[in-house]
Amino acid sequence: MRVCEETLTDSLSLLVNLSKVLLQNAKLKITTLFGLITAGAQFYKRLGVKKRREAEAVWQKSYHIAAVREQVEELLQVEDEWDSFLDGVDKGLQTTDRQLAGPGAQIADSLSPETPLTDGRSGKSVTLGQYLDRGKKLLLALLKARSVQVLVVSFGSVEGARLWLEQTGSRFDIMLDPQRKIYRSFGLGSSYAKVMKFDCLLQYSEYGAVGRDFPDVPLTCWKISTRWEETFCWTKQGRSFCHPCKNPLDRPTAKDILQAVNPTKL
Repeated sequence: MRVCEETLTDSLSLLVNLSKVLLQNAKLKITTLFGLITAGAQFYKRLGVKKRREAEAVWQKSYHIAAVREQVEELLQVEDEWDSFLDGVDKGLQTTDRQLAGPGAQIADSLSPETPLTDGRSGKSVTLGQYLDRGKKLLLALLKARSVQVLVVSFGSVEGARLWLEQTGSRFDIMLDPQRKIYRSFGLGSSYAKVMKFDCLLQYSEYGAVGRDFPDVPLTCWKISTRWEETFCWTKQGRSFCHPCKNPLDRPTAKDILQAVNPTKL
């Protein structure tokens, strides 16, 4: 796909400048960085592409042009500074996985049925055991298959959970783990870097480029997690499957999950 030099350089320049402003403001309010999702979507639309790799293919064709090359190099420099800033935040606040989960932390083979949770719909206090006693395998993920009961576990607020349920129309049970007992049992801490890296947010921009919107949750309800999602399957006997996501967009395949919940293997 060919894009004229002026459109390409102007689009790159705008993305670079917006990214610099977001990064500068993030030093006062880190959630400002989420603005890159919108900026990236607008950038893709200007170039007539839907993904970052498609945008890269466009600028690579014009990389011999000095003005284009200069803007690309500046964009990559901003990306390095962005990611380094987040790594520094993690270190400064001691929020990396190992630091929060504790040295030598391992994924638990079992969870206490008395683990306290909050029902995301009603706000009532419940325990994990109330869901393990329903006679179905428990899958901690956004997937429903066969006889699997899906339970979404978050450590956000009741307000945020209700907004998410309302805007997504999800029918899954959602439990809140504000003290992150389950997260830490899985050996998971929290990390700004793993959620807000430059490339990660630009991947989310790809949804906006094709007209797919995210739930409109106020920033006051945002909580920063280690990764957007972890997938675990449990029975009363303990853990039968786990997939700690490498990044917010990493997911196990449906085939892997279905194999894990196959009754003949449990």
